[in-house]
Amino acid sequence: MASGAVKIDGADKAIAILKSLSPKLQRKYLARAVRKGATIIRIAAQSNAKRFDDPKTSNKVWQEIVVRSNARVGRQNGGIALSVGVKGGARSYKNTKENRSKQRVGQSYEGPGKVYYWRFLELGTEKMKAQPFMQPALLDNADKATDAIVTDLNTGLDEIVAQGGS
Repeated sequence: MASGAVKIDGADKAIAILKSLSPKLQRKYLARAVRKGATIIRIAAQSNAKRFDDPKTSNKVWQEIVVRSNARVGRQNGGIALSVGVKGGARSYKNTKENRSKQRVGQSYEGPGKVYYWRFLELGTEKMKAQPFMQPALLDNADKATDAIVTDLNTGLDEIVAQGGS
């Protein structure tokens, strides 16, 4: 992931108003706006995944694509962090005595994802060509998502200004 400053048109007004609000209100309006942007990417990823999903099988990759809050990253960076991903993810329980006794070694602890094979489709294997659906969703819709975030944030902050509260 690239790091550095990003200039977003129309965000200056929103940032100025955000700074004048209490931290609780900042998080509320920022989280709502970021979720709208992430939803645009989720919908695009679902659309991409529908292209190769086999209608004869009961498991559907596109149904397992979700937007999740990532509180740990948000706290580390001092903001809101959401991720768009596939349920089940890549994190699994380690081989420890407790996990062995609960019979969960190797299972995912990110959720009950049914489509563990999504990563083989996204990244490919040595015998199968990659069919990426997540990365193109982000690359093709980053501008739309950013515009949606700025628009929703400005709308929400205009509501606050109209109410005269902070």
